[in-house]
Amino acid sequence: MPRPSKDTSRRNACCQVGGPPTYVPDCMREPEPPRVAAVKPPPRRAPVAPPAPVVVARPSWPLPIVNMVKTIAPEYKVHPQLVLSVIQTESNFDTVALSPKNAKGLMQLIPETAARFGVRNAYDAQQNVRGGTAYLQWLLAYYQGDVTLAAAAYNAGEGAVDRYRGVPPYAETRAYVRKVIDLFGAYFHPFDAGVVEPSPRLSAIKGVALSR
Repeated sequence: MPRPSKDTSRRNACCQVGGPPTYVPDCMREPEPPRVAAVKPPPRRAPVAPPAPVVVARPSWPLPIVNMVKTIAPEYKVHPQLVLSVIQTESNFDTVALSPKNAKGLMQLIPETAARFGVRNAYDAQQNVRGGTAYLQWLLAYYQGDVTLAAAAYNAGEGAVDRYRGVPPYAETRAYVRKVIDLFGAYFHPFDAGVVEPSPRLSAIKGVALSR
């Protein structure tokens, strides 16, 4: 009687009941997973800086002051165009301007406002711009981005704006606000809500600020 071949013995080992074979039969092996080519992660890209705010400078605006404002204003999250609009309206870019109310420098800081925002020398252009821009940042947060109210308060004080529930009925302040808005070109400015709580009169002001 012929003896079974080795291949036949292996096939039978898969199907016969008995002691385990000394190797893993083909029919009991798990199929190997398909090989997937390794995917290389995309190369890291350097972070892209946000585009610089667009400033529409007038020919009469001194370039050194414009460039200084373009550097300082973003530190306070205020658009340089708004700061330059206030400077134009306040002092016409005169670094040593002095008003009858003792407001000084480019952004015409009165002594109380200068002290409030840490300005020691209001005739120092950088200190003056930093103080005035910090005040604008505060006003924008206080009036939740309403440029009309912020400009009115910069000129007449936030107390007057709150008291009159909008732009005070002063000819000077109304002309001031119109000029700032014309130069800035917008009625709203993004604001940092963490700077200060909004005006407690804001709900009463809204809806009437632009009509006064």
